[in-house]
Amino acid sequence: MNPRDLDLTIAAAQAAGPCPPGEEAAWANRVRDLAVDLYVLGDTVGQDLARLDAARQFTATVLSVRVEPSSTRGVLVLRNSSGEHEMLRTDRSDSDVGRAMVEKARALVGHRVRVYRVNEAMASNAKMQVRMVVHLVDFGVDTDPVPEASAKQVLVNEAEGDTDAARDAWDVAGLPDSGSVTVQQLIAALNHLPTAVP
Repeated sequence: MNPRDLDLTIAAAQAAGPCPPGEEAAWANRVRDLAVDLYVLGDTVGQDLARLDAARQFTATVLSVRVEPSSTRGVLVLRNSSGEHEMLRTDRSDSDVGRAMVEKARALVGHRVRVYRVNEAMASNAKMQVRMVVHLVDFGVDTDPVPEASAKQVLVNEAEGDTDAARDAWDVAGLPDSGSVTVQQLIAALNHLPTAVP
């Protein structure tokens, strides 16, 4: 037996707990199942860590999260530390990993976060790449003011260039005619865009 298999077997036996008298066969099967589960988990964690190693990191504020009906991927709208608008996608939300990232990102709307992003080839066209979020670290609620020009540009970008829709969302959200706004006010305006998806 190689050292890795021995380590997995010992870990699985410890997880299974003591063998009840007379249940040796059932206990051995439980240990075997746990060892296989640990092996598969180790492989999955290894892939996740490789993505993190390859990731570019930056700081941004999460402004909104929606799920694309066509791909089931989460789409995160971010405002990076230089005030620029960014969009990243998650893994498919019909997978455990993708669903967990969508839920985590939704819980972080309005927060400043450390973003771990990778570029991955599209399944439909290997020559094109998609910007994917693989991890987020919460730095707390963003309380910094958002300059008026930056906030309005984010709205126009999210309105797909429709300045009238962006202006309407700004007005309906009750944002001031001029001056900086809070992150929460910008989020409220984004939620009033016709393209907003709950």
